[in-house]
Amino acid sequence: MVVCPSTSETDISADFASVATGDTIVFEAGTYQFNMQLALGMADDVTVVGAGMGQTILDFHAQAQADDAIFAQGPMNNLTIESLTVKESPGNAFKTLDVTGMTFKSLEVSWAALNHTDGAYGVYPVQDKDVLVENCKISGASDSGIYIGQSQDIVVRNNEAFQNVAGIEIENSFFADVYGNYSHDNTGGILVFDLPNLQQEGGHAIRVFNNKIENNNTENFALTSDIVSLVPAGTGTFVMANKDVEVFGNTITGNKTAGAGIISYAVSQQMFTDPHYYEWPSQVYLHDNTYGNNGTAPDLHNQVGLLLITGTSAYPNGHVPDVMYDGIVDPNAMMSTAYPNVMDICVKETSASAVCNGHFDKLSMSNPDLSKTINCDASQFDCTIPSIPAVTWIGLPAQ
Repeated sequence: MVVCPSTSETDISADFASVATGDTIVFEAGTYQFNMQLALGMADDVTVVGAGMGQTILDFHAQAQADDAIFAQGPMNNLTIESLTVKESPGNAFKTLDVTGMTFKSLEVSWAALNHTDGAYGVYPVQDKDVLVENCKISGASDSGIYIGQSQDIVVRNNEAFQNVAGIEIENSFFADVYGNYSHDNTGGILVFDLPNLQQEGGHAIRVFNNKIENNNTENFALTSDIVSLVPAGTGTFVMANKDVEVFGNTITGNKTAGAGIISYAVSQQMFTDPHYYEWPSQVYLHDNTYGNNGTAPDLHNQVGLLLITGTSAYPNGHVPDVMYDGIVDPNAMMSTAYPNVMDICVKETSASAVCNGHFDKLSMSNPDLSKTINCDASQFDCTIPSIPAVTWIGLPAQ
């Protein structure tokens, strides 16, 4: 089905709604104006393709119906969206739910103004399997430019994310490779989260490697109700409450609050009642990353930033260490073993300014002072964890 700029919005919407197995919707070059969501019908082996980023432009600034620009809900198999630009969606630009074989390729998403009214997510697959996001360019999202949530078997590669709150976020997901990306000038560069009260929990088997994570110092403009509103400007990367995470080969530079962090959900100071949620990170391995000029000016508009600044007198080199662990551990694990590194937090970072345990668990609640609790003896993390296998699935396009 071929559409051109003169095709009516009603006809384009009808093409999306009526897709059948094996259909391709082809957008010719040009600019298309929409005031409604484009919702795909449920069918397998569907492709939506444009003439290229900046060539096919779908403009949703006047959208008055629904929130997402392009939406697909399965169950369905093998959906590909590629080679077009989406601008000014009031909500998420691309949202998919319950798709197996979801490919986002060569897409551009942008919002001109950086504020909380921008769409939450640029690329937003949820509860999907076999997800590929590659060669995309996302900017201006008030939550995450590229967000993968409650999904599994994920590859996020060779994308550029900038001027978002979170550049790339992997949340409550299993088996993900995040590599070859350039995440810069966001609030936070690359985040690996696990949160309570969601259908899929226990995020694990995540590799973040060979990315450039630079100058992520944009002021946080998320809604205060969003979890990412707690991320301080100047955050390179961090792992929160995940298991089996390997971070290696990345360049992490110029992030003013901190380079890399390993934290528990307790740092968010948000209560939860989910009995199945595990709030502590474990089996996290950081190694062979390149650091520089991080932690020089923590975000003083943020509680984490304010806490980090209290440790200045105790920091080696006088600034926030390149690698910081909050030191909050599972109390049951502490009781079950005499091994000091009970959560298997392993760090081998020869280029890091320091590797420190902040021991947030020992802070005074009335007068928190990190200089009194921090321990920067890197030998406490001198261990290794077997490498996590690469993500593969049948039909994964080669690099």
